[in-house]
Amino acid sequence: MARSQARSQLTPAAAADTAAAKAEARRLRVLVPLILGLLALALGLKAWDERQSAEASRLIQIESEARHLAARIEAAGNVAITAISIAEGGSVPRAETASLTPGIDAIVSLRDASQSPETSRLGAGVAAANRMMEEGALIGLSAQGDIVFLAALDERNPVMALTQASQLIGQPGEGGRITLLGEGNTFGTGDASLAAAAAAGAPRPRIISAGGTRAAIACAPAGSGALSVCVAVRQPLLTRADLLSFAIFALLVAAPTFTLFGLSRRLSLRQREIAIQETRNEESDRILGLVMRGARAGYWEWYQGPGALFLSEGAADLVGIASSGRVALEELLDRVPVESRSYVKEGFSKARSIGWVHLTFIAQTSPLRWIEMRGSVSTDPVTGTTVFGGIMMDATERKQAEDRVKTAERRLRNAIEGFNGPFALWDTRKRLLYWNRAFALDFGLQDTLRPGMSHDTVVIARAGAVANERRSEEDMRTTMLALRNGRWLKMVERATPDGGLITVGIDVTENVRNEDELKKQKEKLRRAALDLERSEGRSNELTRKYSEEKEKAERAALAKSAFLANMSHELRTPLNAVIGFSEIMTNELAGPLGDPSYKEYAKDILMSGQHLLDMINDILDMAKIEAGKMTISPQPIDPIDPVDAAMRMIRRKAEEKAIHLVLEAEDNLPDIDADHRAIRQMMLNLLSNAVKFTDNAGTITVRVEQRGTDIYFGVTDTGIGIPPEDLPRLAQPFEQVAKTKDRNHEGTGLGLALTKSFAEMHGGRMLLSSIYGEGTTVAFVLPIGGPSALRFDIQRDVA
Repeated sequence: MARSQARSQLTPAAAADTAAAKAEARRLRVLVPLILGLLALALGLKAWDERQSAEASRLIQIESEARHLAARIEAAGNVAITAISIAEGGSVPRAETASLTPGIDAIVSLRDASQSPETSRLGAGVAAANRMMEEGALIGLSAQGDIVFLAALDERNPVMALTQASQLIGQPGEGGRITLLGEGNTFGTGDASLAAAAAAGAPRPRIISAGGTRAAIACAPAGSGALSVCVAVRQPLLTRADLLSFAIFALLVAAPTFTLFGLSRRLSLRQREIAIQETRNEESDRILGLVMRGARAGYWEWYQGPGALFLSEGAADLVGIASSGRVALEELLDRVPVESRSYVKEGFSKARSIGWVHLTFIAQTSPLRWIEMRGSVSTDPVTGTTVFGGIMMDATERKQAEDRVKTAERRLRNAIEGFNGPFALWDTRKRLLYWNRAFALDFGLQDTLRPGMSHDTVVIARAGAVANERRSEEDMRTTMLALRNGRWLKMVERATPDGGLITVGIDVTENVRNEDELKKQKEKLRRAALDLERSEGRSNELTRKYSEEKEKAERAALAKSAFLANMSHELRTPLNAVIGFSEIMTNELAGPLGDPSYKEYAKDILMSGQHLLDMINDILDMAKIEAGKMTISPQPIDPIDPVDAAMRMIRRKAEEKAIHLVLEAEDNLPDIDADHRAIRQMMLNLLSNAVKFTDNAGTITVRVEQRGTDIYFGVTDTGIGIPPEDLPRLAQPFEQVAKTKDRNHEGTGLGLALTKSFAEMHGGRMLLSSIYGEGTTVAFVLPIGGPSALRFDIQRDVA
């Protein structure tokens, strides 16, 4: 009763305080668990942040390790490719090259290695190389744990180099960390399943949870990506260090941490990103520096505004500047010889307008060093200024190699020029590449020869200096040439290993004279023997007379052939003299003739002589054909060459009548198996007829095209045309449209007959069509493969 009264005597203020205390207690009962929960959450988040930072550092570390190993493999690949190039160059055998190259166990072609068993080291290497070629990769891993470096210098027989993977990735880390992943192959003591999952599913480093543990893993591609280097480190989900961190942070973290947690979280994330990026940048710089040092190169940048350069450590070392970093352009020029400074300045000045720079100069180092600078323009993302950046390389060995090649070429040229006989070099299509001074002088071609001339064109051009020509009976590639100055040359042609041709001439004048003297002595001996036979008595008189008569009969049977040979010499030789002297008089080479009529007379003599020579040549050729003495020598030739030669020979006559010559030829015509001289003669016959029967200011069109397996050669003129009744007989010898003496066009009527005969000797045919009063088309069609019968050889008499 007394206690109840005491409670009832509490003042309203005290009651209010009590209620407030109770409310505060209730709030505390709510806030304390909330604060404890938030504190626990804060502790957990902080612990998680620390763990993430540790894992990020671990990822950066293992990613750096993976990249370093990949860079080491790529550097070994560069060494292997260089070794393969040296071996394939032929100077050092593959096995010796492999033994001399550190880290390379074997260099072998896929064709040779494919003979090894599939389970052997070489067989596994071939299988890996085949997969690499399908994917376009240069570095791969074999099933035997070898790293395969592939070089396709020859697409038909690629070459590979093998090296043990353990030589490049080193000893595995604690508990097995490193794994090499190839196309279906692995090597190393690391966790291959985790490495394969990371390489296939994530291009960046990450943490993988598997089997109650967490694994930090990072992979780096080597080469084009067919080979990956993976580093993996396992650890428990919750370590003792994690529990200790929770206990420590529970003691240290207070209520203000809760309000700052969000900001610190964001800041820590940003700091971690910056740290990762900075670490990656440092690692990239380290790898780049490693590569630059291995290649004896450096990096440079040129800031055009202040005229300064940034030189990396390697670049500064190349030019002999003590410290790397930002240097003045003038400091670089001081390292260049005085005579080359204007060249370097001009190169940098031009770079402003062309956007790139490429300089090669000598650096005044000890010893002197050739430097090559390459670079292009870019914009600095921070300052917005234009910057030239690029690499600086040591080009001393390359320049020395170029100098050695130039010296060897100069010595070879001096040796060829020192040879007193003619020498010429031709490419695979028999186009002139090089000739010595003796070749031009002996044949009088000083102003004619030029690179790219065809072999047949040069042979035709040298004909003016050759009086006689005959092939050796022992070697068809050897020819004896009698020059008009009395000298004899033995010309030998041999093929080069690359498919070209070499022509070499030797002066054999004394040998020929000795042979002629020997023939004279043999003739004297023969005559002495005949005299001895006559002295044997009358008993042999009838036999000798019989032999003489028989010999006369045989000579009579061969009279036609002898007549042709005599006519070739007796008629052409004086006629050539008449033509030559009349041409000298026409051109007034020996001085003015005086009266202009004399010059006209000389022109008439020249035209008449040339006309007579053409008639004699046609008559002799026709007689040879009828006697079966005319032969051809087919060989692969460009069909345009003889056509072009004939057009050049007739162009002067066409220009005298203001006739327009047009050549219409298809592109990429195949070579034809035919006789160059015969085709040139056929085209010259057709063009001569076209010029003769075409009025002034007319047009002659020459058409060369492929028709199936044949080549079509046609000449179309806008001349007088041929009546239809005269077409059938025009291809007969000595046949012409007009037979009256007052016809306007002279000739023997043998041109078409010769053309028809030459075409048939090639296995082809002649075509003739005409519209009287409008023009004529004469053509011949020759098979590309040449005549199917025996092969012939044209041998025209030499005047």
